[in-house]
Amino acid sequence: MKDNLKIQSGMLRDAVEGDAGFHELDIQSKDVQKKKNEIKQKVMKTPAMEAVVAKIDEYRGEMKDAREMLSGYLEEYQRVAGTNIIEGENGEIKEIVPQYRLVKRNNG
Repeated sequence: MKDNLKIQSGMLRDAVEGDAGFHELDIQSKDVQKKKNEIKQKVMKTPAMEAVVAKIDEYRGEMKDAREMLSGYLEEYQRVAGTNIIEGENGEIKEIVPQYRLVKRNNG
C-alpha cells in the first residue's frame, strides 16, 4: 500500500511538473519570490528596522524568562500546596501541568 501511494504520488507530481504552463508559472513565481525577498532584506537592513528586530528579540527573551519564572513558581506552589489545582479569583479552576520536551544534547 505504501509503495503504491509513492508510485501514484510520483505520477501525479511528474504530470504536474511536466506541464509547460505549470513550469513557466513556477519559474515566474520563483523570480517574484526572489525579488520579494531582496526587497524585504533591503527594508530589514535599515537602521529603524534593525532597531525593531532588536526590540522584538528582547521582548521574546523577556517572555521566555517570564515563562520560566512562572513555571518555577507553579512548581513550587504544587510542591508546597500538595495539589496541582488552582482556583482563580473569578472562580476559574486551572490545573498545573508539567511540560516535557526533547532537546538536542551537546556531546561535548
